[in-house]
Amino acid sequence: MRVGVSSAIYYGLLKTEDAVVDMQKYNVPCCEVFLESFSEYDPSFGKLIRSRLNGIEAVSMHVRSQHFEADFLGKSIRQRRDGYDWLNRALDTGAEIGVKIYVYHGPQALRGERKPIIQWADDLNRAVEMAAARGIALCWETVSWCALNSPDRVTEAIGACPGIGFTLDIKQVIETGYDPLEYVRAMGGRLLHVHALDYDADGHHALPGKGRTDFFALADALRSIGYSGDVMLEPYSWMTADEDEMHASIEYLRNAFER
Repeated sequence: MRVGVSSAIYYGLLKTEDAVVDMQKYNVPCCEVFLESFSEYDPSFGKLIRSRLNGIEAVSMHVRSQHFEADFLGKSIRQRRDGYDWLNRALDTGAEIGVKIYVYHGPQALRGERKPIIQWADDLNRAVEMAAARGIALCWETVSWCALNSPDRVTEAIGACPGIGFTLDIKQVIETGYDPLEYVRAMGGRLLHVHALDYDADGHHALPGKGRTDFFALADALRSIGYSGDVMLEPYSWMTADEDEMHASIEYLRNAFER
């Protein structure tokens, strides 16, 4: 397992093409590219990003969660068509960058709603196939305010879309009230990517190493299922002002996952 950072840490601070340059100060071997807006869903932009990585491997990508990801599951034929059009553009951009994982947020699940995932089976399978054609795995992320917000929903997603992969977001899992290890067990070999951020005892966001999650126990659980993916530090931009704390958090994660 390797520890990297997501360019999402620069959201609102730097343009994406500058973010992937600045992140090199953290001396990480891999990264995730966060595409910030529609104009970036273009292969020419992917080529620009790739040219600026300077040896860092871009292993994953994700986009603004509500741009189009719910549209290709929509009820309207035109809505689905447009959603797939934008997904195509985003995947083409990711393929140009060279990523192997697309982090998929899924539809919102507000006010406790639990729509059956099976109703989206055809569209989810189509999206998985579109990504696979480019050598990219579509990995549904655990998001507290979206559909994949409990371990049993993982099992439901696999039933509807056997080719789906998963991204485990630790901060989001904490928000759901479940133990991250429950998700690890439910996802098994389909878990391909991990996002790392934490909460402290007072309920505030915290960098790994400063919060309440035992990332060493998580690392052991990942090893037990044969996990060979990467772990991306993904704090909010306001948490990155102290570079020493960022470096310390990255070192903490390396001690947990790269030992």
